[in-house]
Amino acid sequence: MTYQKNIGKAVPLCEYLTPEKEENIERHTKFLAMVKNMETDKIEEIEEEQKVLNNQIPFKIKYPKDYLWQIYYSEYTNKYFMLVTTEDLEYSAFFYLLKQQLAGSKDKIFVPISYTDYSRDYLTRTQESDIENYLWYFTKEWPLVYEVYDKNNNLNIHITGKTNIFDEIKSDYKIKLKNKQEAEKFYKLLKALFIMQTEAPHYYNFDISIDENGGLQFSLENKKIIYEILSSFIKQEYLKAEEKDAKIRKEQAKLEKTLNKIKEDSKQKEQIYLEKEKQISTFLECKKTFFGRVKYFFKNKKITKPKQQEIKKEEQKQSTQIEQEKYEEIKKYYTLEELIALYKKVNQNEMKVKNLKLDEKALTNRVNNLNKKIENADLYIKEIDEHKKSIFEFWKFTNKDKKAELVEGTLKEEKTQKLKKVFNYELDFEDLAKQLDKKQREELTQAEINSIYIATTDIMQDINTVASGEKISKERLEEIKEEASKEKILFENEPFDIFGAIESNNNYIKTLANKKHRETKKELFKILDVSQNTTIEEYEETIRKILNDIKNAIKKIKIGIQISAYKETKNLDKFNIFNINPEDAIIRFKNSEEKETNLYKINLKEETQVVALTNIVYYFNNNKTLPLGMDVEDGLILNIDNADKKLKEEKTINIVCYQNPDDEMSKTEIKKIHVKSLEI
Repeated sequence: MTYQKNIGKAVPLCEYLTPEKEENIERHTKFLAMVKNMETDKIEEIEEEQKVLNNQIPFKIKYPKDYLWQIYYSEYTNKYFMLVTTEDLEYSAFFYLLKQQLAGSKDKIFVPISYTDYSRDYLTRTQESDIENYLWYFTKEWPLVYEVYDKNNNLNIHITGKTNIFDEIKSDYKIKLKNKQEAEKFYKLLKALFIMQTEAPHYYNFDISIDENGGLQFSLENKKIIYEILSSFIKQEYLKAEEKDAKIRKEQAKLEKTLNKIKEDSKQKEQIYLEKEKQISTFLECKKTFFGRVKYFFKNKKITKPKQQEIKKEEQKQSTQIEQEKYEEIKKYYTLEELIALYKKVNQNEMKVKNLKLDEKALTNRVNNLNKKIENADLYIKEIDEHKKSIFEFWKFTNKDKKAELVEGTLKEEKTQKLKKVFNYELDFEDLAKQLDKKQREELTQAEINSIYIATTDIMQDINTVASGEKISKERLEEIKEEASKEKILFENEPFDIFGAIESNNNYIKTLANKKHRETKKELFKILDVSQNTTIEEYEETIRKILNDIKNAIKKIKIGIQISAYKETKNLDKFNIFNINPEDAIIRFKNSEEKETNLYKINLKEETQVVALTNIVYYFNNNKTLPLGMDVEDGLILNIDNADKKLKEEKTINIVCYQNPDDEMSKTEIKKIHVKSLEI
């Protein structure tokens, strides 16, 4: 039911408590039934919840079961009231409130108030709407704006939401405005940055990060932007724009001068070519008849090259003289209006320079083509002159078949880079996963696939130990044997499982990411060749075989697309499992007690050799029903032992984490992630 229907049918509580009236008997009976079904433990839960809320307001300004508090504000009575639907099954919030009133408690309770307007003490309706729009523009997530009153009835504005802090990694944020001055400062800062980025998008793209308090921090070229430096920041940007405009105007003048020279050169070259073309055309026309050949031979006994018109090297006066504006003396302050107007002018001049460069390139190509044509024409005329020593030689020459046209000039083809697809996790991951899974099923042997599966377990540390040329300790082997015993796989009288991956019932339907199949999941110690009698030498030899299988598998598979992979660790090993989704890479860290960590980002090229942790790695496919994809893990195994690693970028980001990941009412803390981007 909607709020309007509920409020229209609402009856005061006293009508349920006085059964004297006939019409109230049914209501009283209903109330007694509600009391009978009341669960005291749920009321106690709310009491504990309110104690927590009295000490700390949740980071997201919401908490579990806050929907139970159907409390509204009435402008007519200037009072708050609570609606309780008798058809509901849970009344714990209602009875808790009733209990507090009967006890005469004066303690504050923290509840959401519905259908109440903002006080507008700090921000106007327009400003609140603008803040929501500005924050959506920067974070691409809609924020929530709350007015929160503390125990002393002091008003705070809390703005909560999510934002991307690095690639696909998102973090919660909360902005707390304690008074009108703070609210106005935040609004003006947000508005100024929004105007700069939307009105001059080619020059401004502000970075967003999480500050030490869990709020939003804006920066430009690693310089933090806060309200207190906004005026000086705008002034610096204006002076920077002036300097940029002066350089562009200087470049524009130089290009126009060069372009005029090329135009003049093109005209003269074209005139020279036309004269030579006319001379060759006359020859081709005369050679068609006997009398024409004789006439051409005697009339043009000496063919002289047409004289090139001397190119005057006098500098051309510019038809459109560029004004070299003298900027005014530096002012103490500059407005956003002045900055945006100047950058619009800079953008126009940059477009002019870009067009001038294109014109220069086109004309230069035209001149080069004319030079080639003139060169070909000179060669043709020279050949005619060489055969005019006698009438008989000339006659013989003119009887040969010749092309009745001049050879065109050749244009040099410029090498251009092909556009490459940019990987988007949400849009492209499913297709990539299917392609990799299909490729690995076709290219890899069962032994190689099994070895890859073993590498997804704790055995990876032993693989890296052997890959580094070190020895595996006896203690480590004992750990493996003990773990195998717990799995009840090793039997003294049975050295191997005679059934392998065959189940007694092949019709048993299983699901993998909502996809049905009838395949068996792999188990480590059914594949790993280890028994209670295995020696350290035998175990190391087994690991070497696994290592060789993985190396061979990696050589067979290429990623096929430019993509980034992520791993959260203190240091990289020789063989590492990277995640395609950075959020998956940092889950362990977010749920741990660690305060900071390293996140390695590897930029992979199309030809990079990898092995993907596709479905075929984790399941056998005896019944041919296993779906294609990467539904268990979005990981890639990379061998970076011999790779040429180059540190491309290093930065530190903050992320908001809950001390208890399963409880959003728990305290939050700011953790640091040191991102290290590598090119291999």
